[in-house]
Amino acid sequence: MPCLIIILFLLCEQRQQALTQQSQQALHYAKQVAAIQQVELADTEQVLQQLSTRIDHLTVEHGKCPPLLYHAMLLSPNLANLGIVDAQGNVLCTTHQADQREINIADRGYFKTAMRTAQFSIGEYQIDRSMQRATVNFALPIYDDQQQFLFMLVAVKGLTHWSQTLAKLPLPVGTRVMIADAKAQIIAQYPAANAELGRAVSSSWPSDLSTQATLLNTPEGNRLVYVKQSLNNGNRALQIYFSFDFESQLSSIDKRFALFLGIFFVLVCILFWQTHWQLKQQLLKPLSALKHAIAKLESGKQDPRFDATKVPSEFEHIAERFAHMAQTRLAAEDNANHRLAVVKALINALPDSYVRLDQQAQILSRYGDYTDKAQTLRELLPEHIYKRIRAELALLNDKTYVQLEFSPTSNQVVECRLCAIESHPQALLIFRDISQRKHQEEALNLAALVYNNSSECMIITDANGFILDVNLAFTRVTGYSRSEVLGKSTAMLGSGQHDRSFYELMWQQLNEHGRWQGEIVNRKKNGELYTEWLTIDSVYDSNREIYRRVAIFTDITEVKRKDALIWKQAHFDELTDLHNRVGLKKHLKKQVASGQQQTAVLLLDLDNFKDINDTLGHYYGDLLLKLVAQRLKSMAPHAFLSRIGGDEFVFVLEDDEHKTTCKALASQIQSALKQPFEIKDEQCHITASMGIATAPTDGNGAEALLKAADQAMYRAKQQGRNGYVIFDDTLRKVAESRMQMLKGIRTALHKNQFEMHYQPIVSLADNRVAKAEALIRWRHPEQGMVSPAEFIPLAEETQLIHHIGDLAFAQSVDTLTQLQHLGHTTQISINVSPVQFAAKNCTLASWSDKLTTLAIPPEHLVLEVTEGMMMHNDSRTKQRVERLKQQGFQFALDDFGTGYSSLAYLKQLDCHFVKIDKRFVDGIATNADDLTLCETIILMAHRLGLKVIAEGVETATQHQLLKQAGCDFGQGYYYSKPLPQREFLTLMTEKSHIAVA
Repeated sequence: MPCLIIILFLLCEQRQQALTQQSQQALHYAKQVAAIQQVELADTEQVLQQLSTRIDHLTVEHGKCPPLLYHAMLLSPNLANLGIVDAQGNVLCTTHQADQREINIADRGYFKTAMRTAQFSIGEYQIDRSMQRATVNFALPIYDDQQQFLFMLVAVKGLTHWSQTLAKLPLPVGTRVMIADAKAQIIAQYPAANAELGRAVSSSWPSDLSTQATLLNTPEGNRLVYVKQSLNNGNRALQIYFSFDFESQLSSIDKRFALFLGIFFVLVCILFWQTHWQLKQQLLKPLSALKHAIAKLESGKQDPRFDATKVPSEFEHIAERFAHMAQTRLAAEDNANHRLAVVKALINALPDSYVRLDQQAQILSRYGDYTDKAQTLRELLPEHIYKRIRAELALLNDKTYVQLEFSPTSNQVVECRLCAIESHPQALLIFRDISQRKHQEEALNLAALVYNNSSECMIITDANGFILDVNLAFTRVTGYSRSEVLGKSTAMLGSGQHDRSFYELMWQQLNEHGRWQGEIVNRKKNGELYTEWLTIDSVYDSNREIYRRVAIFTDITEVKRKDALIWKQAHFDELTDLHNRVGLKKHLKKQVASGQQQTAVLLLDLDNFKDINDTLGHYYGDLLLKLVAQRLKSMAPHAFLSRIGGDEFVFVLEDDEHKTTCKALASQIQSALKQPFEIKDEQCHITASMGIATAPTDGNGAEALLKAADQAMYRAKQQGRNGYVIFDDTLRKVAESRMQMLKGIRTALHKNQFEMHYQPIVSLADNRVAKAEALIRWRHPEQGMVSPAEFIPLAEETQLIHHIGDLAFAQSVDTLTQLQHLGHTTQISINVSPVQFAAKNCTLASWSDKLTTLAIPPEHLVLEVTEGMMMHNDSRTKQRVERLKQQGFQFALDDFGTGYSSLAYLKQLDCHFVKIDKRFVDGIATNADDLTLCETIILMAHRLGLKVIAEGVETATQHQLLKQAGCDFGQGYYYSKPLPQREFLTLMTEKSHIAVA
């Protein structure tokens, strides 16, 4: 141990000396690097000072630098650029410039410092505006003899080159150097790492470093020496950070320490092993043999390993005495064990446990599993049984005998018998588990209870089917009494509904498998037929011969009737008794799958059927549907006809001339529907639009075929209704195009291809950008920009408009947030589809909470809706609009004048803005009527307290006319086209007013 302490002490001394030496070496390198950088800065200043002595050669002509600057660049390879700047910060010329745009550096810190101090100034990390890369710039103001400012010389030092010069210094391996500006931003680094340039030193370096060497541990566990040096001279403010790898210097010391320590431990282990071996041979091994011999003796055996001839001399006498004692004891135990074995053999023949008791109920001995774990009699018995046994023991005599039962657990029953031992004041208490016997008795009782009270009918017969017994349920269902059927064959219940082969197959299965199960029709005593679900099982005797048969059946007559009703309700239309959509799909699937004949589908939709319901009521509408169904059925009695919706019917025709048949049928339907329908006192006229599709040309499945017919039917409606259209390649292409568009929309949502563009809305009073309309744009990777007119209708139809609407809201809110950071309170309008308002799971209700989370007032968001939504809206839409207004959202009525233009809708919506459609604005300069309409809308809106926004303003004349008419706001390409978010924010930053002619 002292040696180990000395080794550790010496190693610590060596480590401390290495630490001091490396710290001094690190400080030395740091001062050398600082001196080199000091010289480079002085060289840069010297170049500018020398140029300032040649003022007459520093004249800038036509934006070109004088040759003297280019010569200076050739002589100064460490400089990336030289330039001349006037007093306003305008760059008059540079030796290197990426483009010809005008550059101003009046906002740069080094320029301001040089102008303020009239001395050489060092800049900070920046992206140079002439070279478009990271640099640090130096400036020297030039004055004439009267101390009047002439211009400023600027030198540019590239940061990448600066880092490369550091790499040329003879620095030790593992050294790291960083040069930082006055703001502690990295401007050069060794090893070079361009990605680190411009970042704060605090993210890469320990804080609170001094100019002396400091040893610190890194998060990775490495030890480094850190030094910080400052380059401060006048307006210079640079810091040099230096780190030196200390781990490599300590590695040799650690290796020596490990070697010495290893040798020491090997020697200790050898000494310990030798001592342990000797102790084991002389003492531990004989003691272990004695211990095993004692253990063997306890179990009635003698261990031959503990022999006097096999142990050291000190243990010979002990071994001899132990062997004699073991032989004597084992002989006595063998004799006692023989007598005990005879007694146990008798006891083992009995399935009982027992305890031998004295008159005080103390257990003298015990035997059996039940009594093994108990220490006292009270633990074996319930309290009331225990008290009874104690009482009997107190009065114990030779005739004492008591038999009792108790349940120690819920699933166990134990019988106990107390018997006196003759001529001794003792007794035996014998326990026997009778749980199985009790369970068997209970099972028999339960079986009898089930048999007599079961709701299922039961029959017990012999092997040949002659009835031996029946239960009460049988007599209740069949009407036969028990006495009427005993001894008779089960054939007496036969209904005659099954042929001979049915019963032969039943008996065959019974004889081969012993069981039959199935549905069978039998006859009651009163002659009524009933259907039962019958299960017959066979009971075998010990010779595997059939001994009895047990039949159990349930009357399922009512169940089958209900099943038939349910099936009909699932497959047939309740109103017209025609097949419904489920029945149609099953039939179509079967027909198309068979492929034996051509299949055609004619889908018929009644035109304007909703008007019948709205005017006459649903009662008359249902009567009309019944009459239409009857008339259609009479026209093609053998065709499959179904009603799949409110006013939609489908014919399925199987014919080689299916197209011709469908055309003829469609013409017949048109003619038949021309005849008016007499419904009580009303006479109704109805027409139909029909679509025809065929398989396999137009679809290989039921869904595809119905979809094709549906598309053809809608084309018929678009062509004016009361006609039919056959699905063709044109419609197929339209459908495929629609599917591609739908797939594209889903992909665009998944890959974030939608983006919002913002078109400024200008206040006509002061030309200020007061609002902006957020317009959705789809930047397709292959097709470019896709017009909203192409995808919005499909998105509304497929409910994807909710996702697009939420996306538009999220991006618009992000723009509002950035506008707030810029100090603008601009309103943004977003278009909201009627589908979003009418949806069952509307997401508009959550918008207010999201704005509250972001601290954006709801009135900064204007929801634009159309007149059409107000005409067709329902109570749900009205409630949602009212709730949004209560939350603070403002509303604008879009495209006013192109739809219904009802003042009632304006009053109903109670909106804040009215937008005049572009079609009216286009003609106000040339068409007096359009101007009058615009003036009227503006006047009307103002009378109602609404603001007016004119859309589509494209000329100065339109702007002036709208302004003269009192219009509040203008929107259009005259002011600005819709801009992406970044360009819109730039516009709002640089100018909040639009210049107009």
